[in-house]
Amino acid sequence: MRRLAVALVVLCGCEPAATVTPSTGSSFGYFQVQAEAEALAALDGPLTVVVGGVPAFGVTRVDARTVRFTVQGSPAPGPAAVVVSSRQASVEAGTLTYRPSADARFDRLVALGASLTMGSQNASITPNSQLMGPVAQLARAVGAYFPLPLVKLDVLPQLTVSDFDPVTCRSASDDVFALVGARAEEQLLTRLKDQAGEVRIGRAREDPSLEVRNVAIGGFLIGDCLNGSSDLFGTALEHLVWEPDVDTAGLINPPRQTMLDRVETLAPSVVVTTDLFGNDYNNLDLSTPGLPDLGTLTPTPLVRASLKTVLQRLDATGAEVFIGTGADNTVLPMYTRKVAALRAAGVAEPMASGWVDAVRARIAEYNQVLTEEAAAYPRVHLVDFHGLADDIFAHGAEVGGAHLSVAPFSGLLSLDSMHFSNTGYSLLANEWLDAIDRAWGTHLPRVDVAAVFADDPMSVAALHEAGLSCAGQ
Repeated sequence: MRRLAVALVVLCGCEPAATVTPSTGSSFGYFQVQAEAEALAALDGPLTVVVGGVPAFGVTRVDARTVRFTVQGSPAPGPAAVVVSSRQASVEAGTLTYRPSADARFDRLVALGASLTMGSQNASITPNSQLMGPVAQLARAVGAYFPLPLVKLDVLPQLTVSDFDPVTCRSASDDVFALVGARAEEQLLTRLKDQAGEVRIGRAREDPSLEVRNVAIGGFLIGDCLNGSSDLFGTALEHLVWEPDVDTAGLINPPRQTMLDRVETLAPSVVVTTDLFGNDYNNLDLSTPGLPDLGTLTPTPLVRASLKTVLQRLDATGAEVFIGTGADNTVLPMYTRKVAALRAAGVAEPMASGWVDAVRARIAEYNQVLTEEAAAYPRVHLVDFHGLADDIFAHGAEVGGAHLSVAPFSGLLSLDSMHFSNTGYSLLANEWLDAIDRAWGTHLPRVDVAAVFADDPMSVAALHEAGLSCAGQ
């Protein structure tokens, strides 16, 4: 009877107009939309939604005639039809109009690099961390389409407040990355297996069919971007990001494209990277006794050779490229703790701290190489991430009437004390927007840092509310 009634309404031409709320939105996407139409009542069973050819996710029925979902933006501004489908039929349930970006040059924004560009937090990635990563915040600010390899909530283990003593803020493990890694080894394969027992990496994604434009991967060195991952975990992440339709056997084999191959295939108009070679010097084992092995640092001539090739290939795409200089990671808390541990173990100066000076010298070498190699390419622009990080780590930041710092649990870093909080990442996004304005002579919108801070789960107030009374001390 319900289907007959719907059919009669359509035949008589008296069907109420479909409504979409909101009716307009940013081409960046990742906001919730509600569609209401009489014809939706005729659709039975699980529903899918496609808006302007781009799949939505999180599809839920509000009632028989109303569906709610999250859109993933649009590569083309203007009206986009909302098509809701069941297994048997499809109906058009109104139109969502996407606004154009602040500058047409962002129409094919692509990002590559490592964990900062990926948007890592709390020794992992989550939907929040990916959506609040620095390039995602940049894209949101300018209204650019920037589809993400968004992971499902609670699929990948991460650090949580419960991993820390609420009074001392100390973790049960000195190596929080190893702690999360052990959880992943224990839990992840089971979560990714299908009914036949096959491991399907795509099961970790909200939408494994989506062609994404942030192809950065945590832990990657510049050589990995160029040649592919050198370990199985990195290979699995490559599949997760741009080739998720593999089975168990395929998961251990390199994907058909490397990260740089993938960037070229995406035909970018703008390329952004915050940490292209950050892991070439931030790869020391600080958790084992004794002096760190500086032999793990990538030799400077090898960084130069890799960078030369990367820049040549990026320039050949015709894109405007914005590359961050390497930040001084030796000011992070884990480096300070390592020096203190060496001194406590009886290691004399200058050996206890001299290795830190050697790392800083290597960072300076890499940045000099970047400056020299980039000079040959007018479309390659350097962003002073090194200077920004120095300022943040030395002075903190005043945001929303509060003084934030990089001390653990003090507002600018996530729980792993290495990757930034939402607020910290917003500062990076604005630094890149400043650099783009200088290069283009534009006045682009900026991220509202105070608004990000107000909702940041890593703010001192939020951590106190979550039970960490030690936060901010």
